[in-house]
Amino acid sequence: MHIPSATIADWDPATGAGLLGDKAISVVFDNSKIRRLVPDFVCTTPFARGVEESVAWIDADPERDALMDRMIASHEQSRRDAEGGRP
Repeated sequence: MHIPSATIADWDPATGAGLLGDKAISVVFDNSKIRRLVPDFVCTTPFARGVEESVAWIDADPERDALMDRMIASHEQSRRDAEGGRP
């Protein structure tokens, strides 16, 4: 679910501080320079595994997990309210 960086910063200033600024704008990162400098590097973590690890990190802390759940529920309710109550 997409939640604006400013909303995340309102809910969790510590996390939000790292999102505001250059991370608040969508960009495409090009890794061609590092691949030229380190041609033997091979990423060994598949994307799906990286996502699993990220979710496990959130779930490992009940307070952090609850914060994410509250933030998502609030954002979904705000979206429904803006759309006239539609789910």
